[in-house]
Amino acid sequence: MSLRKRVLNSLDLMGDWAIGIFNPRRAFHRKHFRRMGRDGEYRESFISLMRARGYKSASTGKGLTPWMGSNLSADAEMRHDLPNMRERSRETNRNDPIGSGITGTFVRNVIGTGMRPQGTAKNARGVSDKDKNDAMEAVFDDCKDKLALAEDITYGEYQRMLMSKTLEDGEVIAKMAARNPRDPLWFEVIEIDRLQDPLGQIQELENGHCVKDGVERDAAGVPVAYWILKSHPGDSLMKMLSDNEAIRIPRDSVNHLRFNVNRPGQTRAVPALHAVLQDIRDLDLLMVASLKRVQIAACLAVFIKSETDVDDIMDVTAEEYGFRMDYNLEPGMMFKLFPNESIETLVPNFPVPELSSFIIMLARRIGSALGVSWQVILKDFSDSTYSSARTDLLESRQTYKILQHWFIRKHLNWEWKKVLENARLRGDPRMRGVTDEDIKSVRWIANGWPWIDPKKEADATKTKLEVGLTTLRDEAAAQGKDWEDLMRQRLAEELREI
Repeated sequence: MSLRKRVLNSLDLMGDWAIGIFNPRRAFHRKHFRRMGRDGEYRESFISLMRARGYKSASTGKGLTPWMGSNLSADAEMRHDLPNMRERSRETNRNDPIGSGITGTFVRNVIGTGMRPQGTAKNARGVSDKDKNDAMEAVFDDCKDKLALAEDITYGEYQRMLMSKTLEDGEVIAKMAARNPRDPLWFEVIEIDRLQDPLGQIQELENGHCVKDGVERDAAGVPVAYWILKSHPGDSLMKMLSDNEAIRIPRDSVNHLRFNVNRPGQTRAVPALHAVLQDIRDLDLLMVASLKRVQIAACLAVFIKSETDVDDIMDVTAEEYGFRMDYNLEPGMMFKLFPNESIETLVPNFPVPELSSFIIMLARRIGSALGVSWQVILKDFSDSTYSSARTDLLESRQTYKILQHWFIRKHLNWEWKKVLENARLRGDPRMRGVTDEDIKSVRWIANGWPWIDPKKEADATKTKLEVGLTTLRDEAAAQGKDWEDLMRQRLAEELREI
């Protein structure tokens, strides 16, 4: 070591000693960082120790449950898995009672018989404009049951179809349609399988737009159009070959409903049951296995064992050997055996987990993922107390309200706007004087939920009305009623009594 380095080291040691008198912690840090710089083994040991003190969830050591993480983008991560997830989700809704029941429960609680619009346009004085609101509601009421013209279903059925497909597939498309400009507008419901990249079309378009998973975006990443196949890719082969062409539909004419969008840049959405499909499948297989066990146990399997040599068993028929295989077993039957023959019975006796507790455990996992209780999943409130059942229902209703709010903002408001604008373009006299701002003023009344404790909740509602924390309109809407219809009916009943 050179004289200069020895002098510097001596000065460092003297400095550490002097600093250590007044600030021992700082002196220790000085020694540590100097050693990190000159001692390679010390440095590597310290870094390894720091790694060992990191997050356990990032560890890949032995004995831990394996992870399946990736650093792919949202679209790249789901592009290959999405078709399988949709197929399994559809199979679950078709064939599995619990999976089908989950979707049905959500659709019934979110949509029910269908949500109804209520115009809320106001005049220049800021007061509700009854004439305009009644006119807009009348125009929409005339069109609503013909909005799904191709499906030939009512407006309530149309809403339930959209919600059901959103839950089952993760997404669905409603496209504006009309036979000619003079006819009222209606909407074509399109399964998401038809949303695909145009055949033979490169991803980058000449105008700087990019097509990804059937959605065309501009340079800023904003969707501007959708590429939709003329026919479903699962149709017959001949129809696919002759009609399988993607058509560009501008965004203004298409409403792409996606609920499970959780990552920036995510183009497509996953089914609502994506995280619990395997649990539902396991639950179904468990019940099938238990049923088979009971069926086997109900049968008496008897085998005749013989020590007599037989040249060729294929040439020995049941009759020649002295018994038949098509006997119907009846109590008291007796069989005679040949010499050296004995009977062995098959009694199935394999362990099966406690079915009830296992079903509840899986139902808890499913309910946790979907935001509802396991009692809601199984429709089983037999062992619930009043307070626990009330808590379960209130918690589940928060999930339903989120879906209701999303469906209203994402689809129903768009649908109301398109129908009324179309009526105004067709010259409907009821739309005279109705402005764009008037059309935007709408609220939707969903089916209400019955009170869990009618007396207590009625008293609470009365108190909130008295202190001004709520309005009759909001309370009536919570029960699925129109407050104006309610007031008119009450007035008619009072006048009749007079």
